Amino acid sequence: MNSPDHNALYRAVVDARRILSENQLGSLDPQQTMRRLQAVLDSDELVHALNRSNLQPVSRLER
Repeated sequence: MNSPDHNALYRAVVDARRILSENQLGSLDPQQTMRRLQAVLDSDELVHALNRSNLQPVSRLER
Protein backbone atom coordinates (compact mmCIF):
# COMPACT_ATOMS: atom_id res chain seq x y z
CA MET A 1 0.00 0.00 0.00
CA ASN A 2 2.85 2.38 -0.82
CA SER A 3 1.53 5.38 -2.63
CA PRO A 4 3.34 8.62 -3.41
CA ASP A 5 1.36 10.24 -0.58
CA HIS A 6 2.46 7.62 1.95
CA ASN A 7 6.04 7.98 0.78
CA ALA A 8 5.90 11.77 1.19
CA LEU A 9 4.50 11.43 4.71
CA TYR A 10 7.11 8.83 5.67
CA ARG A 11 10.00 10.92 4.31
CA ALA A 12 8.76 13.99 6.19
CA VAL A 13 8.63 12.08 9.49
CA VAL A 14 12.09 10.60 8.95
CA ASP A 15 13.54 14.00 8.03
CA ALA A 16 11.90 15.71 11.01
CA ARG A 17 13.24 13.05 13.38
CA ARG A 18 16.74 13.49 11.94
CA ILE A 19 16.56 17.27 12.36
CA LEU A 20 15.34 16.94 15.96
CA SER A 21 18.08 14.43 16.81
CA GLU A 22 20.70 16.80 15.38
CA ASN A 23 19.23 19.55 17.53
CA GLN A 24 19.50 17.34 20.64
CA LEU A 25 23.18 16.84 19.89
CA GLY A 26 23.60 20.61 19.97
CA SER A 27 24.76 20.93 16.38
CA LEU A 28 21.95 23.34 15.38
CA ASP A 29 20.76 26.61 16.87
CA PRO A 30 17.02 26.82 17.65
CA GLN A 31 16.18 29.16 14.77
CA GLN A 32 17.98 26.94 12.28
CA THR A 33 16.15 23.90 13.67
CA MET A 34 12.79 25.61 13.25
CA ARG A 35 13.59 26.73 9.69
CA ARG A 36 14.61 23.22 8.72
CA LEU A 37 11.53 21.65 10.34
CA GLN A 38 9.27 24.16 8.64
CA ALA A 39 10.88 23.43 5.28
CA VAL A 40 10.24 19.70 5.76
CA LEU A 41 6.77 19.87 7.31
CA ASP A 42 5.39 22.70 5.19
CA SER A 43 6.60 21.49 1.81
CA ASP A 44 4.13 21.66 -1.05
CA GLU A 45 4.39 17.90 -1.60
CA LEU A 46 3.56 17.08 2.03
CA VAL A 47 0.67 19.55 2.29
CA HIS A 48 -0.76 18.19 -0.95
CA ALA A 49 -0.45 14.59 0.31
CA LEU A 50 -2.12 15.49 3.61
CA ASN A 51 -4.96 17.28 1.82
CA ARG A 52 -5.64 14.20 -0.29
CA SER A 53 -5.55 11.85 2.70
CA ASN A 54 -7.68 13.97 5.07
CA LEU A 55 -11.32 14.85 4.98
CA GLN A 56 -10.45 18.39 6.05
CA PRO A 57 -8.00 20.72 4.31
CA VAL A 58 -4.64 21.15 5.98
CA SER A 59 -3.61 24.69 6.77
CA ARG A 60 -0.06 25.82 6.03
CA LEU A 61 2.35 26.76 8.78
CA GLU A 62 2.94 30.47 9.21
CA ARG A 63 5.98 31.71 7.35
